[in-house]
Amino acid sequence: MKRVVLAVSDPWNYFNQFPEYSLAIVNPDGNVNRKQYLLDNLDWSLLVTPDGIQHREGGDYGDEKMVMYTSGTTGDSKFFSYSTTQVQHVVDNIIASYKLTANDRFLSVMPLWHGHGHILNYVVTTAGMQVHHVRPSDLKKQIEFSPTWVSAIPDILRVMSRTQKFPDLRFARSASVALPNQAFDELKRSFNSPIIESFGMSESCSHCFTNPLYGEQRIGTIGLPDGIDADIRNGSLWLRGPQCHTADWFDTEDLAEQDSAGYYKILGRKSDRLTLHGIKLDPLSIENQLYNRIPQLDEVVVFGENRMMCVYTGDVLPSQVRQVLTDISTYCNPKFLAQVDAIPRNNAGKVSRTSLKELYQ
Repeated sequence: MKRVVLAVSDPWNYFNQFPEYSLAIVNPDGNVNRKQYLLDNLDWSLLVTPDGIQHREGGDYGDEKMVMYTSGTTGDSKFFSYSTTQVQHVVDNIIASYKLTANDRFLSVMPLWHGHGHILNYVVTTAGMQVHHVRPSDLKKQIEFSPTWVSAIPDILRVMSRTQKFPDLRFARSASVALPNQAFDELKRSFNSPIIESFGMSESCSHCFTNPLYGEQRIGTIGLPDGIDADIRNGSLWLRGPQCHTADWFDTEDLAEQDSAGYYKILGRKSDRLTLHGIKLDPLSIENQLYNRIPQLDEVVVFGENRMMCVYTGDVLPSQVRQVLTDISTYCNPKFLAQVDAIPRNNAGKVSRTSLKELYQ
């Protein structure tokens, strides 16, 4: 199987046109250097751009179905090859977990070059359901489509909940970025449907945990393993399963804990953990306490190395944020605190604490 790379703004129109090729998708409108880096490393045989199709003699990758890659915020991207069997395993689990059928309708808003959007396009194709593709900017106006389910990062779901009316919605799935407790409550009220927090990563073909649709949805957790084995070793989440990039157990580098009912909770990346005066603190725990104490916060991120740093959005005085942080711990009194219009994100739409440290140092 040779590789085709889609570098167009409407990859869904090409998604099923190259069944004899393994598929990778890149953002055509992203950073020029980033795009070239990806193309240099994907060893493509076909490249689809707005200018047409380019051919060259790339490698052969056997039963490979798709290629995913990490956002590269902590260095160069990692590339992961998945076979038809692995992709089908994930697709079947998602369909079974959410009881998806051909009668469902999916509003696709995540970019297909993002693993989140890429794998779900296989889901809707396999289930034979109707799908309507929109860009996040399109959500500012009412969409003439009534989905039965949606899936996106929390920020996009919040925009959706404030601008759209979805009377037929069965559930909204949140993935790729941690869902703050405050956002969970807001989304549940606005959508009037279950909010399903899930978890996946490029190293596991994008999906490996979910809260149950028909069962208890535990706020602040990623739910239960879905078609994968999971373990916590020395505070770190380890995974093994048929959809993983390796047959062996591997360390996700995510700090995690498991409650008495078996639900898993991500506490943050090992590299993001704050060390202040020799005390180790979990940033997600601090952020959730801020959301609970200051409902007016739209978004808040804490980060730093040997000093507490914090940026936030929302109609809140810096003195309020500082007071709550100091109440949490005297170690949390921020050395840098800023109210910003928007918190910077990486190419995958995620907040990188490492990048924020570099930006605000």
